[in-house]
Amino acid sequence: MSENKVDFVTYTNDHSSIVKSGINAISKVLKGTDIAEKRSLLFCLDKYLDPYYGYNLPYSDDIFILLQEQLFLTDTKEVKEDILQLLRDYSKKSLDYLAEKLEELESEPDLLQDALYALGHTYNLKYVPVFIRYESHHNPFIRSAVKEILIDLSELN
Repeated sequence: MSENKVDFVTYTNDHSSIVKSGINAISKVLKGTDIAEKRSLLFCLDKYLDPYYGYNLPYSDDIFILLQEQLFLTDTKEVKEDILQLLRDYSKKSLDYLAEKLEELESEPDLLQDALYALGHTYNLKYVPVFIRYESHHNPFIRSAVKEILIDLSELN
């Protein structure tokens, strides 16, 4: 019998206060060692970055840069997944740092696939060479993701 792992992540008013305090407070938590705190803060950030809720953080560009940096500094897969979800869902501009460091995710195909989707969701044509580099990837899921992303980009332009 297989046991299913269930993660439970929540956040408190303290996490909301951290987000409202600015990039330095956010950075302090994300650069810390408490994995549960990082995941709670990332979950809280979801609310503040989601346009549905109407928050307009003046330092959101700095948050996306910090998230990209932390993606490559953490060893915790769940934190990486949480970061990639935020980048994929809410970063609509530029993910240059991610594009430059993408090959560091080669050993984790599911994270590489999520990172490619995050780049694709910027709808930025400057990343087409990055996608083309992965068109013939040995992993069929990566190839499929790249094909889907390139089709989406071609339909938009």
